[in-house]
Amino acid sequence: MKIFSGIAAAAVFTAALMFGSTTSFSQECNHGGNHTIQVSPGADGKPELSYKGGSAENVYVCRGDRVQWVLTGSDRSYFVDFFAGAPFDGATKRGSSDGVVSVTIGDDTGSYDYGVEFEGGEPMDPRIIVE
Repeated sequence: MKIFSGIAAAAVFTAALMFGSTTSFSQECNHGGNHTIQVSPGADGKPELSYKGGSAENVYVCRGDRVQWVLTGSDRSYFVDFFAGAPFDGATKRGSSDGVVSVTIGDDTGSYDYGVEFEGGEPMDPRIIVE
């Protein structure tokens, strides 16, 4: 009888650790660690974004990943501006340096709308989703 009580107590203790832990036992977030979003001037003068050869409307990243916006086909300056908070520390609006804006994603998860605009132009509004 003591053996069954010990096994039951160990099972309850293990379950309490699993449910009370801040560590997730589900699959780890795995989106690649480094993300490059290409920025190019569109025919209408607005920036066009692409990610992995497709749409950059929603880019899924993990905490700690690095995201870079890289200008292609032009030598214009541009800004990346997160509207209602950013998924990284520091200023929410970043200007390009040598055609690149680079950030490291922080610890907060969620959906973050942002704009990309050339100096003096209209922005477009994609989003970064941190899982």
